[in-house]
Amino acid sequence: MSQFRSAWLQIALDITSGISEQDRFDRLLSTIRQVLQCDAAALLKFDGKSFVPLATDGLSADVLGRRFEIDNHPRFEAIARAGDIVRFPANSDLADPYDGLIPNHEGNLEVHSCVGLPLLLQDNLIGAITIDAFNPTQFDTTADKDLRILSALAANSLHTALLVEKLERSGGISESSSSTKLARQDAADIIGQSRPMGALKQEISAVADTDLSVLIIGETGTGKELVAQSIYSQSSRKDEALVYLNCAALPESVAESELFGHIKGSFTGAISNRKGKFELANKGTLFLDEIGELSLGLQAKLLRALQYGDIQRVGDDRNIKVDVRIIAATNRVMHEEVKAGRFRADLYHRLSVFPIFVPPLKEREGDIVLLSGFFAERCQHKLKVSSISLSDEALSKLQAYDWPGNVRELEHAINRGAVIAKAQSTSSHVSILAQHITLDVQSEQHQRETEPQFTSSGHTTRTLSTSASLKDAVDEFQTQYVRKAFSDNNQNLSATAKQLSVNPGNLHRLMKRLNLK
Repeated sequence: MSQFRSAWLQIALDITSGISEQDRFDRLLSTIRQVLQCDAAALLKFDGKSFVPLATDGLSADVLGRRFEIDNHPRFEAIARAGDIVRFPANSDLADPYDGLIPNHEGNLEVHSCVGLPLLLQDNLIGAITIDAFNPTQFDTTADKDLRILSALAANSLHTALLVEKLERSGGISESSSSTKLARQDAADIIGQSRPMGALKQEISAVADTDLSVLIIGETGTGKELVAQSIYSQSSRKDEALVYLNCAALPESVAESELFGHIKGSFTGAISNRKGKFELANKGTLFLDEIGELSLGLQAKLLRALQYGDIQRVGDDRNIKVDVRIIAATNRVMHEEVKAGRFRADLYHRLSVFPIFVPPLKEREGDIVLLSGFFAERCQHKLKVSSISLSDEALSKLQAYDWPGNVRELEHAINRGAVIAKAQSTSSHVSILAQHITLDVQSEQHQRETEPQFTSSGHTTRTLSTSASLKDAVDEFQTQYVRKAFSDNNQNLSATAKQLSVNPGNLHRLMKRLNLK
């Protein structure tokens, strides 16, 4: 048919034009909707286990944040395995991943007429085009040969985009040409298309394939561990171990052993030789989370390991050579920690050869919608429902909030909303409405008016803020409580311990940790 020939010709011309990849993808889907008179179309990249949306037309905005794992979506699995056009009949028993995700449609929200086009490059699957309509006979008159031409053209367009992405990562393309949606949806599923996230991903790509130490800085809940995983997955050490250590969870008595290992008999309970995290990460990467929580004593030993590339197990005089790439993370303002004497300046400079700042969610305009879709998709399978969609009002409510708990708080809000919505729904297609979204913190003013206060001996201390981490809040309370008791007992340790009903030795260690000694 002439309408198909002219449409496919335009797509072919777009592939060779100088427009951006995003514009090319948008034109491709717009042409498909216009020619096939469908209700929705999507272009997706295949990453080996999931289909990742790169562009959509006619679907909810949050679909771009979703990741469709083929193990959870039988229609996508059928497309991945087919090697040719897949037509799903209107009465198919296979659940449609887009059910409830086509907005502004009254009545039945289930998709009826669906076509899947696998995109192949030398018989290897690189992506897919999905075409959907509510009319169950919409594509009956569309010839397979026309759909195969479309599939070949789309595969060519996607292959070009993937090639550009590869060249950008290797430094072969200038930064000015890297602003496409494809380039922004890369390693380790860091979801986001905002300008700050684009800058973050460029920094990750720049430093990943080096052996430089990286210090990841950001508020609690911003996704610092995900950034570390992305750096590792793009590095030359990705085939070696990535070893994780949470420094905040390290008791002082075992911290050195956790880092460097110990030999049999070096202390009570050391019944055998044991490798520490440095040895386990040899030739690979060691991720030190919450690095700002390390004691000054351990900081000195860590500095030596970084300076000389060797370690000593606890109780052993021999040096062990290690080759470890260090990635550290903290939610503290490290230069303030250095200024206050809580963190060694020389170690800080050694760790922050390449500092990376992870932006808070409130600065990532537009990313809340994508992240909401990502978490809704993941929650859908946990709750064992056919679909979870988000109403426009729910998304507006989420976008208007300040998110002091960042991405982690958003994930919890989506999960809570999904559970509430499911409990109130009689359908397997769950829709999260605005009233299902409950947010922990309404405003700082409301907090000041309603939150409880810590008191010590009848004296009011600072107001408790739930925006701080639990550990920081406990430390602050202990600091003020112990300082007051110590002062009341004329700085007599034994009398203070007796008043607090604790062992004097334990109190001494606590006061030392809290910088009260």
